Amino acid sequence: MTFAGSTASATPTDISFARFFGSCEAEYGNSTDTANATGECGIITTLVNKFNATNHEQITVHTQVVEHGSYYSQLGARIVGRDVPAVAILHSSALNDFVKRGLIAPLDDEFRAAGIDVADFTPQAQTAVTIDGHRYALPFDTHSWLWHINLNLMKRAGLVTKDGKPLLPQSPQELLAQARRFKAATGKPYFIWLTDNDPAFFPRILLTLVRQQDTTLFPRDDFHIDLHSATVRASVQLLRTMYEEGLTTRGQDYGAALQSFAAGEGAVMINGTWIIGDLLRQSHQAHSATAGGYTAVPFPRLHGRSAVWADNHVMVLLKGGTPDARSRHAALAFLKFLYDEGGVWAHTGQLPTRRSVIESASFTRLPLRSEIAAIARDGVALPIEVARQAIVAKTLGDAMIAVIAYGADLDRTLARAETSIDRMLARDAQFQGGATAPR
Repeated sequence: MTFAGSTASATPTDISFARFFGSCEAEYGNSTDTANATGECGIITTLVNKFNATNHEQITVHTQVVEHGSYYSQLGARIVGRDVPAVAILHSSALNDFVKRGLIAPLDDEFRAAGIDVADFTPQAQTAVTIDGHRYALPFDTHSWLWHINLNLMKRAGLVTKDGKPLLPQSPQELLAQARRFKAATGKPYFIWLTDNDPAFFPRILLTLVRQQDTTLFPRDDFHIDLHSATVRASVQLLRTMYEEGLTTRGQDYGAALQSFAAGEGAVMINGTWIIGDLLRQSHQAHSATAGGYTAVPFPRLHGRSAVWADNHVMVLLKGGTPDARSRHAALAFLKFLYDEGGVWAHTGQLPTRRSVIESASFTRLPLRSEIAAIARDGVALPIEVARQAIVAKTLGDAMIAVIAYGADLDRTLARAETSIDRMLARDAQFQGGATAPR
């Protein structure tokens, strides 16, 4: 594996790869069979093993697994301590925080030399890795919200079409009407929601609803969020109405929501692309609540535009992680391998970031992938230039939970969240010594 403009490794080269997704060495530690690997951990472990076994340049990638919750704090500590991995995985929502600190350089020229065709990136993936016209990362996947649907329960409520597909709402009014009809017919809530210990849950839904109305949470600039618009208020009120009327589950975290869906305690669970495989396997079990009756679709269009929250896992080369030409070449060779193997990662349920892969027969014949492929076009996120997006989501999520689940005053609570987010973004801009937040 060589490419123009680089110096191939003449001697064995070891590079490090920092990631989350857990550890599964007991099952996949020696596996190179990507066709039979399952789950995020199994597939990424097998991909690394395959690269180590098949590259002809004596490059060895050493994986460094970090627990998801502490990943970014540990990565930051490693950068400060100058123990920088050669390749690291990030979320695209965090990419700009590293770029503006000068920790990542553009990769356009090196991608071209390595044979990574950026023109093949999907529209959503292009946006996810491009800052000021330059690509700073390799997009590895697109992940998003789906409606995971129990068709068996939907049939009981008469909410399926003649060909057995779910009858999806096309407006907020239809959503409320269908949810009420479902509860009246089954005695169960329409939605299974992740309201506990998941502050990003409601902001992702809000972003979806706002962008479907062709508006944005940052209409003025990247330093001021707008939480007082009529669009935002109506969207939050819709969610509060559903919660107040008992059309959703209550007090459930991620694990409890999965258990509720498995037990048939609601029709629609809003959750990620990454659980498609598990839920498909569950639906093939004879005694499952979704036996023969599971499907998944992108978040329905309730307003004028198709849009749904999406994020990406991206691969970056941090400054200091590849101190010489050999290690730099090795890291780029590994990225090229991951680019070439993009279809394998799609078995996790995540969407490929290459047009050629997402349009291929090997992808579209995977279960439900044709139904969700539009996310590669319709996926939306906060503007990539907005800093500290995890803090933005946490602050907004806490405010929305207070309003929706605990009855806090909508206007006052959102106003406080808006002020808090704006002040945080202004402080961050001053700390970085960059552009001052406009007043």
